[in-house]
Amino acid sequence: MKGSTRWTVLALLLLAGLAEGIGLTSLLPALSLAGSPETARSSHVSRLVLDALDKVGLPANLETLMLIVVAGIGLKGALRILAMRHVGYAAAEVATRLRRSLIDNLLQVKWSYFTRQPVGRIANAISLEATRSARAYVLSVQVIATTIQSAVYIGVALLLSWTLALLALAIGGTIAFILGSLVTKAKRAGRRQTKHTKELVAHLSDALIGIKPLKAMARQAHFAQLFSDRIDDLRRALRKQVLNKELLASLQEPMLTLCLAAGFYLAVKFWSMEITELIVMGILLQRSVTRIGKVQKMLQEGVILESAYWSIHDLVKESKREREPSHGTLKPTLEQGIEIKNVTFSYGGAPVLQNISMDIRARQLTVLIGASGAGKTTLTDLVLGLHLPDRGQILIDGQSLDQVDLQAWRSMVGYVPQEQMLFHDTVLANVTLGDASLSGEQARSALEKAGAWSFVSALPDGIMTVVGERGSALSGGQRQRIALARALVHKPSLLILDEVTSGLDAETEAEICQNMREISTSLTIIALSHRSAWVDAADQVYDLSAEDFGLVPEQEPELSSL
Repeated sequence: MKGSTRWTVLALLLLAGLAEGIGLTSLLPALSLAGSPETARSSHVSRLVLDALDKVGLPANLETLMLIVVAGIGLKGALRILAMRHVGYAAAEVATRLRRSLIDNLLQVKWSYFTRQPVGRIANAISLEATRSARAYVLSVQVIATTIQSAVYIGVALLLSWTLALLALAIGGTIAFILGSLVTKAKRAGRRQTKHTKELVAHLSDALIGIKPLKAMARQAHFAQLFSDRIDDLRRALRKQVLNKELLASLQEPMLTLCLAAGFYLAVKFWSMEITELIVMGILLQRSVTRIGKVQKMLQEGVILESAYWSIHDLVKESKREREPSHGTLKPTLEQGIEIKNVTFSYGGAPVLQNISMDIRARQLTVLIGASGAGKTTLTDLVLGLHLPDRGQILIDGQSLDQVDLQAWRSMVGYVPQEQMLFHDTVLANVTLGDASLSGEQARSALEKAGAWSFVSALPDGIMTVVGERGSALSGGQRQRIALARALVHKPSLLILDEVTSGLDAETEAEICQNMREISTSLTIIALSHRSAWVDAADQVYDLSAEDFGLVPEQEPELSSL
């Protein structure tokens, strides 16, 4: 909450408490006038109120006093609504700020950080934990509002009887102290709930991505068993959380009733209070003590939700620490090509690439072949700057990659991974990814280059056809072509294709290879594959799994020594 808004809310809550205090203070002389007008000024509080009315020129009668009581309570409600309106906006801003901060920082982290993070952890933080954090914020303001109310009640009670006011404080404090352990236990249960929910959502999100083979093999029952222990952990945490909340609510009421009964007895037997004072004092005593109990309930719920805030806060801090370091400032070009010089790279201590050198020429189709695990994808990750080589150098048009503006370099790249992810949206949205600067004509041009326009134009709603969850309304080849169009729509200088036809039939693969062969005269293409169709279409081929790594001799014998 901004500083000005914070003070506005506090001022509104204080004014609301003052309005309620004036209303409740006017209740005593009103009751006195209704019961025994001749003794209306016998009470110190009644004299204060009636004398104040005389000074401002208002009639000191029952009607005026009841109007003040109603107006005071009504004004308190209106001011509280205004205050909580500000709080509601601020709470929404808290959740929004947490989500934006997390997303903004996650988009800036190193690629290696993403490879270590379960998707569900991030999804849980953005959806559930941000919402719970906003609720915790609202509760914190409600605690302040209720505390102000309690202070008003006790202040008015002090005017009537300092002994009963102190008794109310003692009762509330004693009950809060006795039941304080339930707040602590609820806090621990809340932390466990957050931890187990985060783990469950993370594992479930990852698993549901691969649900199809489980269904196909009738293994979903075994899959559910994997989550049984985590669900049981969450159940136990929720059970303790609910138990502690209900214990606090259930124990407060009889304890409050007992204490109020004792206070009433003392007031009648030992302090000889008049009936009108006793009624008002009873209202004040009941409200002040119950408000103290209400504050404790809110604190208990707040500490349960607090763990969600710290969980998302820790994730934001963690992502800030993992921010991708800034690289060079040189403007990249790709007119000559990419030179990889004696590059060595290890991942997790295991060597992946050893002393690799190659020359990827501009506006040609270069194919990288090799067995699974040979390092084809890792090599392209290094070209993109997603990883840094342990040794060696990558040059873009003769400029070292670590001196080039990485964001500008990546903006020149079109990338198509092996696993396609289409959104449950239109073909147009899947091609442009919501970029308002890209027109429908540009999307159509990209679809034509990818060989996709012929089937897209035949769809029921053409380019505005919704492709279904993960592109389920389309065939594998059609999904692949839309993914190609997505990579081509912003007119990249470099196109990287990672095993894009591995799951397609030979005819579809040949068509895509031909498309890529045709457009390779205007942009540089690196294709990762082990299929012969790509080797046949390539300008040059490198075999990463060969012992004497270099250009495949059949492609260019004169450069085989590389």
